[in-house]
Amino acid sequence: MQRGISSLGLLLVASCGSLIAGCGSAGGRLDLTTYDEQGAPQQHYADFRRVFYRQSPGGTLDLVLWADRPSSVDPTQTITQLVHVKSFWNPRPGTTFVEATQINARVQYAMLTPPTGVRYDGTAFISFNLDKHTGLLTGQFESGSLSPRFRMGDAIEPFGQARFTGSFSATESPRDVVQAIQKLEGLFSQRIQSPGN
Repeated sequence: MQRGISSLGLLLVASCGSLIAGCGSAGGRLDLTTYDEQGAPQQHYADFRRVFYRQSPGGTLDLVLWADRPSSVDPTQTITQLVHVKSFWNPRPGTTFVEATQINARVQYAMLTPPTGVRYDGTAFISFNLDKHTGLLTGQFESGSLSPRFRMGDAIEPFGQARFTGSFSATESPRDVVQAIQKLEGLFSQRIQSPGN
């Protein structure tokens, strides 16, 4: 079972999808900085072809980035990367004070090769704009941090704490957002112990 989840690190290093978050299409990319045992930074990225959002009347935003790819180690396995971002407010130039260390979103990032998986939780500062004509939501992850929090099965986390930036273009699909949130909340109940606990 460990074989599947450890191949997820390879997926981040050698992600083969192309960034398609251009005009008029949904897609996204996360650029991650992880740290090895000596504290040296390592750069990785993950591309997402399915990116959805739902927006509440009060202005909060749920954003989901979703990618399914065959494992490069075992082509019979599918590796799923799933990100859920819940934003509580959107910075508006000239109206809202904005500063690089601010946080306006909660983030969950899961990597799954069922029956194993790891979920990272963290926070981010994101900005976004909605095109009212096309319904396309575009934005940036200006800063974010993740830490391993939950595992499924006997998964080994492919990396420890990480920082990230990125970009996205999302289409409105409340149904897909709810499905992703239910998956993230329902699959992970085994907490990863932090050092010193």
